[in-house]
Amino acid sequence: MALNARKIKNTGSAKGPKQEAMEAGTYSCRVVQMVDQGLQAQRPYKGEEKPPAYSMSLTYEFVDEFCKDKDGNDDETKPRWLSEEMPLYSLDADLAKSTKRYKAIDPQEVHDGDFSMLAGMGCMVTITCKPNKDGENRNYISSVSAMRAKDLAKIPELVNDAKVFLLDEPDLEVLGSFPDWLQEKIKTNLEFSGSVLEKVLAGGAAPKAEGTDVKSEAEAKSDDSSDDSSDDEGW
Repeated sequence: MALNARKIKNTGSAKGPKQEAMEAGTYSCRVVQMVDQGLQAQRPYKGEEKPPAYSMSLTYEFVDEFCKDKDGNDDETKPRWLSEEMPLYSLDADLAKSTKRYKAIDPQEVHDGDFSMLAGMGCMVTITCKPNKDGENRNYISSVSAMRAKDLAKIPELVNDAKVFLLDEPDLEVLGSFPDWLQEKIKTNLEFSGSVLEKVLAGGAAPKAEGTDVKSEAEAKSDDSSDDSSDDEGW
């Protein structure tokens, strides 16, 4: 599917010292990864089953927060990352998380709803810090907001290369750079059988991409019902 809301690895093992959660607050970031996960089953909402939805994930690179080296010092070659997953809905669905994220990253809608064009763009990411089910403090994304133009002009460029993965134009090198769990999720999406990705993995060539419709406002009502963000150790 195309990641246009108008129309619509390494193996991922954590390496190096364990990283502590960042303090809750709002940080300057750039989008470093955008991943088309395809049609995915959705978790029940208030005990009711939800229909499958096209899903995507965004990863943000923090411009002034870095992983610690073995001595506890900032390693400025390894900025912190934080990711979140969400269903992709029509840009007309004002309450959908995907719409809120798009308009925060591209408030002028320069790219007309096309998420695949947003890699490298700046935004403000507000995070929380709370224990996960194992009692470890982890970071979660609570909101994303637009960055002022004069602030955007001052923030550093990405340290890492931006990556975009599209199921209708699959790049196997990009796919292979993702952690195993994400590769598996992409390859087990509900439309994998007979898909472009299946053909490319089997040695075929990818055809020219076509747009895919996304769901409407009514279907996005429970979009913000769950917290699907994850910290950088998952990437």
